[in-house]
Amino acid sequence: MARRHNRAWQRLTPLYELEIIEGLEAVVLDELRGLPAVQPEPLQRPGLIALRYAGPPEALLRLRSVQAVYARLVFPIPRPKALLGQQYWDQLCAAIDAVRALHPPEAFATFRISAAGRESSVMQRLRDQLAARTGLRPVAEEGDLLLRLRRPLDGSSGWEVLIRLAPRPLSARRWRVCNWPGALNATVAYAMAQWTRPSADDRVLNLMCGSATLLIERLMLAPARSAVGCDTDAQARACAETNLAAAGLEACIEAWDATALPVPEASFDVLLADLPFGQLIGSHQQNLELYPRVLSEAARVTRPGGCFCAITHELRLWERLVAAAAAWTLQEVWPIKLPFGGGYLRPRIYLLRRV
Repeated sequence: MARRHNRAWQRLTPLYELEIIEGLEAVVLDELRGLPAVQPEPLQRPGLIALRYAGPPEALLRLRSVQAVYARLVFPIPRPKALLGQQYWDQLCAAIDAVRALHPPEAFATFRISAAGRESSVMQRLRDQLAARTGLRPVAEEGDLLLRLRRPLDGSSGWEVLIRLAPRPLSARRWRVCNWPGALNATVAYAMAQWTRPSADDRVLNLMCGSATLLIERLMLAPARSAVGCDTDAQARACAETNLAAAGLEACIEAWDATALPVPEASFDVLLADLPFGQLIGSHQQNLELYPRVLSEAARVTRPGGCFCAITHELRLWERLVAAAAAWTLQEVWPIKLPFGGGYLRPRIYLLRRV
C-alpha cells in the first residue's frame, strides 16, 4: 500500500520547497544529504531551498532543520482563474488529497490560501470550491492546510501552487506542549546542537534553559553521559520538565544561577545558552552585568577543549567580552535572520572553545 501511495505521489510532483531560517542553509543541506535521490536546485530567494526528490514525502516531514516543507505544482496557465478548469482542478485536488493522506483524517479542519489579490472574485471562487470539495473551513490566518499561489521565482511563465505537507510548521515541535515567552526557534536549537558535534560521552549543561528547547534538541540528536538544564525561574523549570516528558527524554532541571553554579571546575564538556536578547526577556542594562558573569562562570565549569554554543542579539557586548576573555577562543560565528513580531531579528550564534 505504501509503495502504491508513493508512486501516486510521484506522479503528482517531484518538486518541493523548503522554508528555512536564513543563515542555516549549510545545516539544511547537510541534513538533506541523508535522504536518497535529493537534488537541490539553485537558491532563488533567501530563506528558501528548492529541490527535486524522488523518495517518500514522509521522509521530508522528519526534517528537523527546516521551518516547513511544501509540495510545488507548476501549472502552464496565464492566470489563477484557469485552476478552476477541469484538468488543472483535478490535478490540484489530487495533490491536496495526497497531502491529507499523509496524516490522520482529523489533522485538517481548516485551510488558507495565501496569494496576491486574495480578496478578488477569482480567489473567492477558488476558496468556495475548495471548501465544497475538501469539507474544510476557509480561514484568514493559520489554516491547517496552507496553499500559496505565486508566479515562478525564476521568472518563467505560468503559476505555481505550493501546498504545505503538514498541518503546522515543522518547527512547531510536537514535544512543545508548554510554551514559554521568548523560547528559541527549534530549528535554530537543532543547528546549535549539531554544531557542538554531539557525542554520547558529553556532559551537557543548558544555561538559563527556559522551556528546554536547546536541551531537548541536543538529546534528540544523541544521548549524553549527563544532561542538565538550569534556570532560576520556577515556572520555566516546570515548563522544561513538561516538554522533556512530552519528548520522552530525561534530564536534570536545576534551580541554579548561571552566574554562580554549584558544581566543581571542568564539570561539563558542552554548554548551550539562549542568552537574553534584552527585548522580551531582560534588558540591555541587565545584560551589561549578566553577560560577563555568565561567560566567566561558563569558563570555570567547562573542561579544557570543551565548547560553549550561545545565541544572542547583543552582538557588540558579547563580541567585546569574548575578545577580551583569555579562557575562550572564538571558533565560529553564524549570523541568522529570525522572524519576530512581523519583522526580523538578526542575532548571531557563537561557538567558543575552552582554552
